[in-house]
Amino acid sequence: MSEPLIVVFVHGWSVRNTETYGQLPQRLKAEAARDGLALDVHNLWLSKYISFHNEVRLEDIARAFEAALTREFGALLAAGRRLAVITHSTGGPVVREWLHRYYLRRGRKSTPLSHLIMLAPANFGSALAQLGKTRIARLKTWFEGVEPGLGVLDWLELGSPESWNLNLEWLDFADKAIGMRGVLPFVITGQTIDRKIYDHVNAYTGEQGSDGVVRVAAANLNYRYVQLTQQAPKRNTAADYLPLRAGKVRETGGVPWVLAAGRSHSGDDIGIMRSVRNNRQAHPTVNAILQCLRVTQLSEYRKLAETFARTSAEVMAAERVETVDLPGPFERTVIHDPCSMVIFRVRDSEGRPVCDFDLMLTAGKDNSPDRLPPGFFIDRQKNNRDHSVLTYYFNHARMQGSAVVQHGDKQMRAALPACEGLGLRIVPYPLSGFVHYVPAVLHVSQAHLQNLLQPHSTTLVDVVLHRVVREGVFRLSQRMDKEDFTKALPGAPIGG
Repeated sequence: MSEPLIVVFVHGWSVRNTETYGQLPQRLKAEAARDGLALDVHNLWLSKYISFHNEVRLEDIARAFEAALTREFGALLAAGRRLAVITHSTGGPVVREWLHRYYLRRGRKSTPLSHLIMLAPANFGSALAQLGKTRIARLKTWFEGVEPGLGVLDWLELGSPESWNLNLEWLDFADKAIGMRGVLPFVITGQTIDRKIYDHVNAYTGEQGSDGVVRVAAANLNYRYVQLTQQAPKRNTAADYLPLRAGKVRETGGVPWVLAAGRSHSGDDIGIMRSVRNNRQAHPTVNAILQCLRVTQLSEYRKLAETFARTSAEVMAAERVETVDLPGPFERTVIHDPCSMVIFRVRDSEGRPVCDFDLMLTAGKDNSPDRLPPGFFIDRQKNNRDHSVLTYYFNHARMQGSAVVQHGDKQMRAALPACEGLGLRIVPYPLSGFVHYVPAVLHVSQAHLQNLLQPHSTTLVDVVLHRVVREGVFRLSQRMDKEDFTKALPGAPIGG
């Protein structure tokens, strides 16, 4: 019989004490004892790391995590003992960065991390993080009187270079990393808003398809990547738009993820972690964690992905219509649709960021923004540090179509038709001069709609625009007399 797993909890951003774990650790000890799970229930460890000092970055925390593991478990890990790590929120990216830094990037096929169970992980960041430098200090659910930890918030901002790089790496590592000698990752997240702590000034705390802090699409570790490359302009040929060509879609898949019914990001009543009580009452978070911990074979891992998919579909159906119980004479009914997130990163053919551009989604035979379905758009956010990165958030049901939504015997919404494919236009600046860009177009197709928008998921899109350099940048001359070339014309575009 194999040695029991050592269980370690890793908390999220801005936490100041280990009370954040609530009664979940004690509950797992009790459940493990009852179920005969091979867990080291006598040595269940609670982490405490510093995230609220501005100089501390997420990568620093990952390095410190390695040092703490070596200090506390070095001998045990050297002897072959393994870890089950349960994270909340930012804890997920912290442990993932540690895993990449010390194992995957070094080509090490075996890791001490057996199970990585992430509760509401900000794997692609949080829309709230951008507010950290302004209003987030006033959000009680995230901040309680200490520095907001700008170094960690930089990572958490949607489309940050650090999160982009980590997730792009996982595309290369996932197939080799997932396994019994490697790691078994899991995602458990909610989509419920705790109306008691909703901030009326900040709509992100009540956003559809999120738990009030992290979008389901940003938590899910099953995602896609595609590169759109603009062709070079032909010599002496003018064009209003040059087409973009889509490369092969790369995707991660098979990571079990599940919606925890009725769970929000935080809070004592319905928070995904703090609402757990040390009793025998069924709890969706506890049930899901135990299902993950019971996996001991890769075949069981794949089967659990299927089980979680069915559970998530059941939760979506049960939570599709919400009647919000708020004071006042008006009935408030909310339809919860699946949502999708697309993160665009715009670079030129020399690898330089293109920070000044207009990006428009299009649909229909005429490739027009006016043909997009009403209500499809939820949010758009540009990264503060890298202005070449733009995140779109969509109502997936509005884009891909939806059946009639019923609530009891009442029809809440008629069936929605699917969008007539998807395309985009990009107008980058400058458009003229010695070095400039040409507007780009991705013509509408159903394939683009399917490839870019997946329910509860994120797609990373690299857009590569051709950097046009004109002959006038460098000319040779045989004239020996004085010649002023400051007003020379740009000339034709050069090749290469």
